[in-house]
Amino acid sequence: MLEFEKVVPQVERMGRALAAQNVTLNERMDDAWEFFKSLSDLDAIHARIQLARQRDAGFRGAAPLNEPINRAYPLPATPARATIIAADGSQIYPNTHVAALYYLTNVGIFVYHHGSDALPEQVTEPRLFYTDQYLRDKQGQLINNTAVNARRTVAELQMLARESWERRHIDYPLLALSDGPLLFWVGKDVPDGRQLENEYLGAMVHLHDTHAAMQRDLAQMASLIGYVDRPTSAFVVSLIHLMRLEDDEVRRSMLDTNLELEGVIDRPFMFKLLQPGERSALFVQQSPQNKRYHDKGASYEIVFFYLNVGSAQDYHLARVEMPMWVARQPEMIDVAHALVYDQCQVMWRYPYALTRADELAVVRAHERTQLNELIEIELRRNEQRVEHSEKLESKAVRHGRKRYAHRFGR
Repeated sequence: MLEFEKVVPQVERMGRALAAQNVTLNERMDDAWEFFKSLSDLDAIHARIQLARQRDAGFRGAAPLNEPINRAYPLPATPARATIIAADGSQIYPNTHVAALYYLTNVGIFVYHHGSDALPEQVTEPRLFYTDQYLRDKQGQLINNTAVNARRTVAELQMLARESWERRHIDYPLLALSDGPLLFWVGKDVPDGRQLENEYLGAMVHLHDTHAAMQRDLAQMASLIGYVDRPTSAFVVSLIHLMRLEDDEVRRSMLDTNLELEGVIDRPFMFKLLQPGERSALFVQQSPQNKRYHDKGASYEIVFFYLNVGSAQDYHLARVEMPMWVARQPEMIDVAHALVYDQCQVMWRYPYALTRADELAVVRAHERTQLNELIEIELRRNEQRVEHSEKLESKAVRHGRKRYAHRFGR
């Protein structure tokens, strides 16, 4: 039970403190914005980033690719025809309180035919994992949710690559659209992390092969895009911080934080810079993970731009990521820029195809209940003992949850 009479005074103090903090922060941001507008010398920026690399100073900000960073880039013409293939996934995590241990991933693919009357295509791929090979690590411990998420992410890109390859014969641009960042890496808490990273990169190579085949046979292109909605990254702010330092200050202790800009993110700077439909310059995120992608092959380093997908009345920022083999070709950048913005106008500031892929992939509560009941029936059919967690049963009683009785034919 939450006693609101004790919480309300704390909320009021919180409001006053944040308001005072924002006044100071806005003053610092205004000063940083004026400095950002002066950063027009790409050679000087690249030289400073190279100095940070030479000194192993731990710079984790944005490095411009080949465009001035303080300019906005206008919305290109949208191609007359294109195929957009979007992928998203969901999962059911392992649960020790149900009749049997398992986890499930469900990947949804939505194919949208831009500029055509052809009906969209839908593909789903649910996969059930129930053996110790998938459920436990080398020490016999049950895998955690992070491991399931990582495996689902790999499955999403693999399925996106497969569906793109099957459509490599189309005579117009293909855009493969993934939900979230493209830079994939896992920590030590994922038991098969290195294998998963290799499989993910293999799917990216497969998508690159689709582009190579389309370019060779049809003079067309296939692009891979990762869409990040409402990004909270501070890559450009970190670059501003680096450029404000003196040469002798470029060291790890000065780059561990953004000092007076700590806590500031890129979004307000991009809203000042970008009108609806406009994108930022192309940037490469400086990180050990991205360097590993580069070391695997220069074509797979991840590049990004910011895109204002909103309207004059309601700005909304996205970060659009792509591998270097897309970023190298201006016409591919233009196609991705135009199609992503167009998709965000179909729905409310979010790509329509990704919205539909999410709807295909999501596993709802009643579906999870049905699956658990189906598993119980199959266990009994195979003369297996079925036990329920006392904790789960008591929660169901306390919270008044309904149980759905569904019959499955024998």
